[in-house]
Amino acid sequence: MFERILVPLDGSEMAEAALAYVALLPSDQVRLLAVESERADLSAICTAARDCKAYLEAVAAPLREHGRDVDTLVAFGNPAQQILALSAAADLVVMGSHGHGGVKRFVLGSVADEVARHAPVPVMIVRGGPGSPAAVQVTRIVVPLDGSDLAEQAVPMAAALAADLGVPMHLLRVLDIDAVRATVQAGIHAAAAYMRSQEEVQRYVEEYLAEQAQDLRNRDLAATAEVLTGSPAVTLLDAMRSDDLVVMTTHGRGGIRRMLLGSVADKLVRAAASPVLLVRASGPEPAAPGNEFRESVGVST
Repeated sequence: MFERILVPLDGSEMAEAALAYVALLPSDQVRLLAVESERADLSAICTAARDCKAYLEAVAAPLREHGRDVDTLVAFGNPAQQILALSAAADLVVMGSHGHGGVKRFVLGSVADEVARHAPVPVMIVRGGPGSPAAVQVTRIVVPLDGSDLAEQAVPMAAALAADLGVPMHLLRVLDIDAVRATVQAGIHAAAAYMRSQEEVQRYVEEYLAEQAQDLRNRDLAATAEVLTGSPAVTLLDAMRSDDLVVMTTHGRGGIRRMLLGSVADKLVRAAASPVLLVRASGPEPAAPGNEFRESVGVST
């Protein structure tokens, strides 16, 4: 599916947790990257480069033993800037959400955050730590949708991954009832519409997800759909399994944006037990939370 996967590493087990997922993903080539801060002393630069190269070659060995084409690269400079620059030649970046120690070249976390927000290609963020398994399993591709065309742009990549990995897709939608209630506090007519239309909104959302799932099944993909109610981030985190792979979009202008495309995506990246693959989308931003409810039930303010 991918021609080249870029994997930034810093010598830590947390960063190396990404490698277990790289082993699952089909690709023509894997590039392992270490970034060393710039040094004025030439001997220090040579020593750092030699140490990093030896580390990357050692990490590459198991992948090569399984027939993967792996190259290694040591870069110098600002870690996030170097990763972003090199990501332009890749189809996917896979990296740990945090990292430290070992080679002590850079600390993932703020770097992963910046790469996720600004990379021109999809970015998979993997949470790991001491004792992370060398082999992992993905049994389900989960796609959170919020009803927008923007969110739906994650579906093609999710479908391709599901086909390549031979696993089903699960479409999720969370109705944020607290946010909906807040939108109808503008007046009596809005509140009355809310009371009349709560079931209609639920039915509308269920039909929307059912149509999305049926479209996938028409393409010979196993797909299910589920509507949940609650706080989006908390509810989604509760619904995730460690053997899931979450695929969702970020906005094309460089930020992780609103609702499922904003703070919720950020919280999933930081807290989900499963990896989260962020797909850069293009097009206008989704409407502010609550607008979809107003449109679906004919409420105006």
